[in-house]
Amino acid sequence: MKDVVLWELKRRRTALLWWSIGSVVLAVFIMALFPSISDQAAQLNKVLNTLPPELRGLKTGGAKSVDVGDPVEFLNAQVFYATLPILWIILSVTRGAGILGREEQSHTLELLLARPISRVRLLAAKALAYTGEFAVVCGATLLAIVVCAPLFELHVGSDKLAITTLYTALFSMSFGYIAFALQAASRFTKRSATAVAVAIGFGGYIVASLSSLTDWLKWPVKFMPYHYFVPLDPLQGKSPRGLLVYLVAVFVIGTTIALLGFRHRDID
Repeated sequence: MKDVVLWELKRRRTALLWWSIGSVVLAVFIMALFPSISDQAAQLNKVLNTLPPELRGLKTGGAKSVDVGDPVEFLNAQVFYATLPILWIILSVTRGAGILGREEQSHTLELLLARPISRVRLLAAKALAYTGEFAVVCGATLLAIVVCAPLFELHVGSDKLAITTLYTALFSMSFGYIAFALQAASRFTKRSATAVAVAIGFGGYIVASLSSLTDWLKWPVKFMPYHYFVPLDPLQGKSPRGLLVYLVAVFVIGTTIALLGFRHRDID
């Protein structure tokens, strides 16, 4: 099991390096914009205050505040609500679906199972490798955010930045875990694993973003994970209870479905 995890991380090292660099550069670039934006905060706030309340919330990552010169609200809207989750959801879904799927497509999964390792242990090893890959990218990004935030006048506590980054990482990772569970569960669900995860992730983002603009979306949006994703809460020291329930449900139900299905299904 340990060998499978280490081998998976080793053969992905180049991709992990580039994903880490891209994530770090993107986060630092956005934070570097804050000093110039804060200098024009009064004018920008005046413009935003002329927008309807629904559009105001859309522009600020779900928050009704429009103080673009506030470090917490800037990080919420510009870094943690959209930019990092969108990038990390792409990473998580591609890896969640591919970490088993590519082995099966290349017919190397049978070779792994021919070794003295059970299906349960192999599935656990793949899940650990997927988690490890994600931890490398998110850990590098967290380090960059904590180090660079004070340099760009974003004076937010390191503990709050760490919790919010972890919160964002787990949220993004959940969509990849959905793809992973569906890929493992059966020959039928594996065909739609990526599509379902993308629909829940990016479709949920679109619905949650537009829900404040129309009444008929207010009920469906309650079933979308993005509705409960509010990075402003951990940035302000509040507990994100709604999303914690979602995360626990995804990882518990996803693990159960993956284990029960993968133990008995045929390998292509």
